[in-house]
Amino acid sequence: MPTSYELPSATIISASQATDVITVAVRLSRVDYLNRPIAPADLRETDPFRLIFPFHQLIGREGPVLVFETYSSAQPMPKVGSSYTFCAWLLPEAFNALLDHSAVWVLSDYPDDGDHEHCLFSSEAISAYSLNSRAYHSDHGWITVAAYNDYIVNDFLRIRRCPRSIELAAK
Repeated sequence: MPTSYELPSATIISASQATDVITVAVRLSRVDYLNRPIAPADLRETDPFRLIFPFHQLIGREGPVLVFETYSSAQPMPKVGSSYTFCAWLLPEAFNALLDHSAVWVLSDYPDDGDHEHCLFSSEAISAYSLNSRAYHSDHGWITVAAYNDYIVNDFLRIRRCPRSIELAAK
């Protein structure tokens, strides 16, 4: 009988704010989860699976203790001592696409071939018959117009400008 996958939990160790940057340190319940891009990520309540707080960049790491920065968040800072489900946003392929400044993203209509793709960043469906019938693609795959604007053009995570998360993920 297959076992279900469980996301790790994160306990808030510290939280502070300077201008539009919120810095939060957490202790992750499982270190095996660290074998993937760890940021961007977020904290969620388990039931319902509701967003509590986003993390944009990993800026520090010592074993299971991770330090994140979040930029211009609409969510209030999480309270020290509280615990939530921890969920990383991107698979390695998407993280690599985000960091690839040489990638050429071309806006085009998705082919009318009865197939579909999923956006590397948002997992939204892209097909000839979806709301995302026009999207960007490169050697990395397909992304929605909204994802292209958010992740590539505007770099709202600040990862393309200053990719600290990749250096710390390999520790």
